[in-house]
Amino acid sequence: MKTTVLVPELLVAGAAVGLFVAHRRGVVAGRWLASGALVATLVALGLELWLGGQIGTLFGGGWQQDRFSVFAKAAMLLGLAALIATGDWDSESLHEVLPLGFLAAFGGMVVASATNLVALWAGVELAGISGVAVAGILATGSGLRLLRVSVLATALVTIGFAYLYAVTGASTLSGLRQTLVSEQLTLPLALISLLTLSGLAVRLGLTPFAAPTFERGIGLTPVGSGILHGLVAGTAALALAKLLGALYGTSPAWSLWLGGLATLAMVVGGLRATAVTAPRTLMAWLTVQQVGWVAAGLATHDRRGAAAALFLLVPLVLAATAGPPLSGGADSEPAGVAGLGRREPARAVGLGLVLLSLAGVPPLAGFFGEFTVAAELLRAGLGWVLACGLLGWLLGAAGVVRALWLMYLEPGPEEIRGQRGSRRPAVWAPGPLVPAVLVLAYGFFANPIHDLAVQGAAALGLR
Repeated sequence: MKTTVLVPELLVAGAAVGLFVAHRRGVVAGRWLASGALVATLVALGLELWLGGQIGTLFGGGWQQDRFSVFAKAAMLLGLAALIATGDWDSESLHEVLPLGFLAAFGGMVVASATNLVALWAGVELAGISGVAVAGILATGSGLRLLRVSVLATALVTIGFAYLYAVTGASTLSGLRQTLVSEQLTLPLALISLLTLSGLAVRLGLTPFAAPTFERGIGLTPVGSGILHGLVAGTAALALAKLLGALYGTSPAWSLWLGGLATLAMVVGGLRATAVTAPRTLMAWLTVQQVGWVAAGLATHDRRGAAAALFLLVPLVLAATAGPPLSGGADSEPAGVAGLGRREPARAVGLGLVLLSLAGVPPLAGFFGEFTVAAELLRAGLGWVLACGLLGWLLGAAGVVRALWLMYLEPGPEEIRGQRGSRRPAVWAPGPLVPAVLVLAYGFFANPIHDLAVQGAAALGLR
């Protein structure tokens, strides 16, 4: 296989370095810089899809190109493109935040092509460090809480990987899978597997820390929240999928645990979604709920369930990454979103459709993914997980309906004060419509995307 397949990774890494250098040289951030970053991302996405037909390994088997890596890297690049397209670069500190978004996406790409525990660990940690750095830059002081939780996740994953290597003697994912399939499951091995998976679960659970109304939450900017919501969580989900493929032999130990964790995420996310109205906080809990659906698909520990989880992961990363920038400054009070449909119609449409997709409302992308997971849960005999998921789905949808009521039917602050003459004219911008079009169009391309997800699950070695 030719090394040209590495061009998308080189583009993303090069863009991150270039943006860092631009910041150090005092280049003023603006729409031209954002446009260049968007072009680089789209070119990398196009090249990834074009070069994805080449299947093989490089660097002595340390880097792998297969259907899973193509699917995963395309999802991460699509989320990064949506983040750039929807950001309000007139008010964002682009020169500080955006390079970290590229690094988080690059971490996800490393995870997608990793063949051993070291590369998998490096990709997860690169994305995690990027999320913590965003908090450190934009939320000085309060980001320390996120750092503590991130360090806990790092410790769990590092110790778990070290014990897996010590017990099995295998450092590659394929070798780990072959060893664990042939060995008898013991209590120490089961505990090691749960310890490792718990570290990745903590990474997936960082989303509420970016919610402005979360108790003592971190006041991230919208784009900073998008990085933590979508790119960091998406990288952790990809690592979880790859690791579960390697831990197939220990599935009796983690399958029920993962199903219970998924149930908790779906119910708690739905309950919290009904109790909040601020868009970014609502989005954080809806993301938790949809992460639960992804985990539920992986809990089936077979090819069809993992394919359903991957099929849902694309709209999850897209909506969770683009959603916070769409919320803009309307992040702490209900009044911030009231009347948004009249002030900024395009942003209201984009935000509304992203929220509905995260809630799994038809006929949007999130609905198709959750419906596919639901079908696999029934087939696998996990009806209790599905029942809890449907409860969370109803609660989440109710929370989104209330947010839409505020956006379109409640008067905004200026209207309440009667200052109609001073009200700004409606703002139309194309950027917010990008994720809206994508979550609407997902259903039209559902069959080929699902086929690629099935191929990706098969590349993980699942049956």
